[in-house]
Amino acid sequence: MKTALITVGSTREYIDPVRYITNESSGQQGMALIKSLIKNNFKVICLHGYLQVKPIVSKKISYIFTPNAESMLKAAKKNKNVDLAIFNAAVADYRVENYQKQKIKRNKNLTLKLKNNPDILKTISNISSGPQITVGFAYETNDVKANALKKLKKKNCDYLVLNYPISKNNIFNNKYNNGGVFNKKGHYHQIGNVTKTSFANQVLRHILKAENE
Repeated sequence: MKTALITVGSTREYIDPVRYITNESSGQQGMALIKSLIKNNFKVICLHGYLQVKPIVSKKISYIFTPNAESMLKAAKKNKNVDLAIFNAAVADYRVENYQKQKIKRNKNLTLKLKNNPDILKTISNISSGPQITVGFAYETNDVKANALKKLKKKNCDYLVLNYPISKNNIFNNKYNNGGVFNKKGHYHQIGNVTKTSFANQVLRHILKAENE
């Protein structure tokens, strides 16, 4: 049985004990991908942040809670030797330079100094003895294909799944997704506006078929 690593949900970077920086993500698409992986006879290691959906219960899934970018990267490095890695989680790009142990009191103005979080997809895509196939996700709002192609080259992953909003679907907290898949050569396979279950099945089918040709 092949093994897949997948990241799901959103990470949080705390500013103080009650406030944090995060990205929008319900975990719906990630769970749909896990279902599809199991159907395709993969054992799944799921690194998850915060979820708004119930996790799938199966003996084929191992869950590891990774609440922030650093913990998710650490777990990804530990579980890098897999057949397929899918980086679907919405990871916060920044964290505060100085975390405050006490709740910050309300004031007239507040300035936060941020620093870059580690780039999980880029790190694992370029790591030695890493996944045989690495898949990234990109949510774009403008020049969607051009920006996705830039990310594909920058991250050096094998495939990049592009998600982008349309007038009737902004994707977040929605049962529908919209987009397609780029391969490493920049060729694009359009999937379109379909349910997240269908989107997951089509993404995985397209990648596995391409790898077996």
